[in-house]
Amino acid sequence: MEHKMINRGIAAALFLFAEVLYLLTMAPTLSFWDCGEFIATAYTLGVPHPPGAPLFLLIGRLFSMLPFFDDIGARVNLFSTLSAAATVALTYLITVRLITLYRKTDPGAWSVAEKISAYGGAVAGALALAFSDSFWFNAVEAEVYAPSLFFTAMVVWFGLRWYEDDPDPGSERWLMAAMYMIGLSIGVHLLSLLAIFAVAMLYYFRKYDFSPLSFVLMLGASAAAFLLVYIGIIKGLPMLMQYASWWGFAAPLAAVILVVRYAHVHRRRLLHTVGMSLLLLVVGYTSYALIYVRAKAAPAINENNPSTGEAFFSYLNREQYGDLPLWPRRWSAEPVHQYFYRQYASDMDYFLRYQMDHMYLRYLGWQFIGKGGDTEGAGVDWSQLWGVPFLIGLFGVFSHFRKDWKMGSVITMLFLVTGAALVVYLNQTEPQPRERDYSYTGSFFAFALWIGIGVEAMLTRAVSSVRDTRSANLFSAVLLGVLLFVTNGRMLLANYHTHDRSGNYVPWDWAWNMLQSCGKDAILFTNGDNDTFPLWYLQEVEGIRTDVRVVNLSLANTGWYLLQLKNTRPHGAKPLSFSLSDEELSDIGYVAIEPVEVDLPAAGLKETFAAEYRASGLPVPDPFPDTIRWQIRPTVNFRGQGFLRPQDLAVYEILMNNFTSRPVYFALTVGRDNLLGLDDYLRLDGLAYRVVPEKNTGETERIDPSQLWTNLCSVYRYRNLDDPDVYIEETARRLSGNYKPLFARLALELAARREDELTVRDSSGNRRKATGKTLALEALDRAGKVLPLERFGIDPEVAASVVSLYVVLGQKDKADPYIAYLEKLAAVSTIRSAPRLHYALALALREIGRTGEAEKIMHELQREIDLESGEQ
Repeated sequence: MEHKMINRGIAAALFLFAEVLYLLTMAPTLSFWDCGEFIATAYTLGVPHPPGAPLFLLIGRLFSMLPFFDDIGARVNLFSTLSAAATVALTYLITVRLITLYRKTDPGAWSVAEKISAYGGAVAGALALAFSDSFWFNAVEAEVYAPSLFFTAMVVWFGLRWYEDDPDPGSERWLMAAMYMIGLSIGVHLLSLLAIFAVAMLYYFRKYDFSPLSFVLMLGASAAAFLLVYIGIIKGLPMLMQYASWWGFAAPLAAVILVVRYAHVHRRRLLHTVGMSLLLLVVGYTSYALIYVRAKAAPAINENNPSTGEAFFSYLNREQYGDLPLWPRRWSAEPVHQYFYRQYASDMDYFLRYQMDHMYLRYLGWQFIGKGGDTEGAGVDWSQLWGVPFLIGLFGVFSHFRKDWKMGSVITMLFLVTGAALVVYLNQTEPQPRERDYSYTGSFFAFALWIGIGVEAMLTRAVSSVRDTRSANLFSAVLLGVLLFVTNGRMLLANYHTHDRSGNYVPWDWAWNMLQSCGKDAILFTNGDNDTFPLWYLQEVEGIRTDVRVVNLSLANTGWYLLQLKNTRPHGAKPLSFSLSDEELSDIGYVAIEPVEVDLPAAGLKETFAAEYRASGLPVPDPFPDTIRWQIRPTVNFRGQGFLRPQDLAVYEILMNNFTSRPVYFALTVGRDNLLGLDDYLRLDGLAYRVVPEKNTGETERIDPSQLWTNLCSVYRYRNLDDPDVYIEETARRLSGNYKPLFARLALELAARREDELTVRDSSGNRRKATGKTLALEALDRAGKVLPLERFGIDPEVAASVVSLYVVLGQKDKADPYIAYLEKLAAVSTIRSAPRLHYALALALREIGRTGEAEKIMHELQREIDLESGEQ
């Protein structure tokens, strides 16, 4: 069987295998972070956050129309799985081509053992990428990183094809195809641009003899080519459009076409190749016209509103995020960043220990050594993968340079520019809001190529001493099987469970629960990505609760966003009222203030709230407050002067102009520093606080027990949270951890009213009356059922409160799981390391009558306190 048929057959088999794997583990709907935004903007052809991903949106829109899944999010997720599976196949093909280059023999003439080592090694490298932590994570959700790496692999593949075919006539088509892929990739993610350096090195090694001077000149030329594309085309063309309208785009394009025509007529081969490459790159880049055109149409999600030349230029330049200097490394003046900066001796110490080690080398270790847990900040764990893929990859680096140092240098260039060089460019601050391993998948891809080469080199060396052909073939096959098992088999076993998103509906349910916490035509202030993008998805894609106006406080620092809130009616929702003019909103900025008392009229809300209280069976306050009076304090201080941020002014404006006409809420995830001092006027209705006229004078948060019970026990969804076979990743676990304290707070209030009769709604929406005791027990039981303790831990003090509640409500036996939970935690800690835990255990034991054990813990706690006092 000829080489091409075998090679393509194995690549196709790898594609199918990877696709099946990713389909089995694919998220069934949206995921957290940017996924909800990307799916929503793909489905509606909206405008996502800068710098956008127009090609991703176009392809995502196409996939959203394919009737393969009922869920639109799953349809767009399918695009990522196919991109990732294709990248796995390309990784195999690239590795075989690299092996062919350094063997310098016709693959058709390879012996069986040589074929086993070449094809088998390439399979091992491709599967190492397929099973790696970050690549697999990106492959099963609607994010740009899987298709971005696909384009990077395509560029490398086309570059290698040109390298082999040159100087045959027509070989330039591979270089042109590579540049077209780069142009297309701009419309997905800018990371693929970094492949330019690898292509430039391929061209250098093919066309020129190596010398130190020529190599340095090549590096300069590749940097110039990168800057030509990034600054001259990506940033330059929009800038020309800004100053010269569409002529700013048409004139350079016409000039390039004229150069191509001139080169074609006069047979200038190099000039024609360069001209056509630039032309194809620009053609690929034109996907960005979607952003400008759709912004003009004013879709519901229209971030930055890049509908003018100036705004479009700002959008592409990501100006809202500011500039990141290359030096100093500790550049941010933010107090939280300054706090962490002080933990490092110098900028170089910060760069090496945090940016390089913690934010890159740790991620590299995750892929090929092992990840030390599934929580943020997890370290590298050699016991997971035994370091086998990493060590084989290092051997592959050595073997590649020994056999073909030129191609080894090309892959090294790719590895460095998508890894260490990217670390230098990003200059990340500490702390980051999430792990950033997805940024470096290009580097992990390059290392996977070396794993394939390392396996091939090991097989070749091992078989070289076997004289008998048949024995060599058998030995090679057996050894390959062993290497695949200890390398790829171990990676699959270690990573499968933590990358299986099937059955994980937490993001969808989280958005549903938050939206259902709000009354009709509500205004809901949210904080960041995970309490905003899932809500956008439900509203834009599913058409759920489109009456709620979601106000993202981060975006509320921008004038364009506030203008949209004021002047648009997405899906017929009511616009927000502002007393500020459009011009004032557009120019909104920081305002210097001193602490000031303000009044918010609430007289018109008496009948509204009275009706709610009566419907729930609660007494109506008399007299009912007609004003909310509270103090606004500066939220930012600079050089002794206090300021309000634009988002604070937006909250104030929205409250003053909308409070009496529609309900106003803050998401549970909004931090206290973003509440504008309204803490005492918030009522906990579930995953959202409602702003109410009554001041809370108690020590605990105010709740409406009927409303909160209805939300938690009848309306909210908790799909598969109780299923041990469904893996819930860290972000979903962390956010789901908000539910148990809500249940405990509700049960506490109901227990205090255990003889009162309250009115709630069941899951069908029908009213039912029950005593506080009955409802409290139902709430506690539901919490234990949908959020089992073995999956979702609970604060020890909350657990002790649940024990106390079960005892008070006459169901002491139901407290046993919480006692066991506290005892299990106490068994792996000491009183000195966790005094609050042991104190909570003592209180819980006392509640159930185990007073002797409780007193013993109390005495030990007192002894520790006395010892600490003596040490001080």
